[in-house]
Amino acid sequence: MARMTVMDMASKTENAEVAYGAELVLPRATLKKLAKRNNRVALGYLAGHCALLGFTGFLIHAAYGTAWMIPAMAVHGVVMAFLFAPMHELSHGTAFRSRWLNEAVFRLVSFFYISPPVFFRYFHAAHHTYTQIRGKDPDIVLPGPASWGDYLYYVSSIPLWRRNAGWFFNHSRGRISARDSWYVPRDEQERVFREARVLLFLYGIVAVVSVALSTWAALIYWVIPRLMGEPAMRWMRVTEHVGCEYTPDLRRNTRTTQAAAPLRALFWNMSYHAEHHLCPAVPFHALPELHRIAGDKLHAVGASHVKVHREVLRSTLAPTLQRLIPPYREPAP
Repeated sequence: MARMTVMDMASKTENAEVAYGAELVLPRATLKKLAKRNNRVALGYLAGHCALLGFTGFLIHAAYGTAWMIPAMAVHGVVMAFLFAPMHELSHGTAFRSRWLNEAVFRLVSFFYISPPVFFRYFHAAHHTYTQIRGKDPDIVLPGPASWGDYLYYVSSIPLWRRNAGWFFNHSRGRISARDSWYVPRDEQERVFREARVLLFLYGIVAVVSVALSTWAALIYWVIPRLMGEPAMRWMRVTEHVGCEYTPDLRRNTRTTQAAAPLRALFWNMSYHAEHHLCPAVPFHALPELHRIAGDKLHAVGASHVKVHREVLRSTLAPTLQRLIPPYREPAP
């Protein structure tokens, strides 16, 4: 059965139809060297992420029945929301050298993130192939002109949950929208439908077992924190493309943002987003080296996520908001 990855879809040439740029920045020999995958590194990152989830889950347990339980659930939810990073990397097939390990962990992480893995892979591949091309990129965030309300609505994560619910329930009924059907091969659509049915069945089992055992554990340690934490991931994702050019040129349509080492680790180096879009075949652990080699040829690096948001709010949203938020200026030496 055919399975299309980002690398299969992203045959990038300099024209207005697909995103391009890697061949203008990076020699093929360098790309080949950077594209080496490593099971050990990926397992280390995954173990660290799971250990942090275990710790934040323990905080909920320790705070159970007190007012501290709410912030503990929020922190747990943020760490859970950052599971988007490994899920995203796994969708590219670049996290692990072993394909079977990559696919097994991809499905497991997607289950807990509440996302359909096969369909997400096609959705995300289209985003890479048509990055920032209006009418083609299915994942453009806050297409301008946007308003303050648009910004708050996106960061609230309501659009994500509405979208994912639509995916699950439409696909489980054997339906795929015209908006999505063009990038999912016809012979793969039945696989997408079957995936949605299996996942809904598994989520249903969790619900039935929870009721049968009279336990709130799934809600307290998973579902409610998952809902509470997702706005943090939506907030992070605003910095990746919003305010960049609507052009297929990958040197200008995606932004890398500086971040502290712990945040980069939790985000599996996805703060190096311009480099990732330039060469999606390069695994997450090699992105810092790719940034060192090619970063100066890409969109200007954001000074921090907070500062990028400040500029986005000024330059992209409503003019009235621009007057309220002065431009960020580096302090005088």
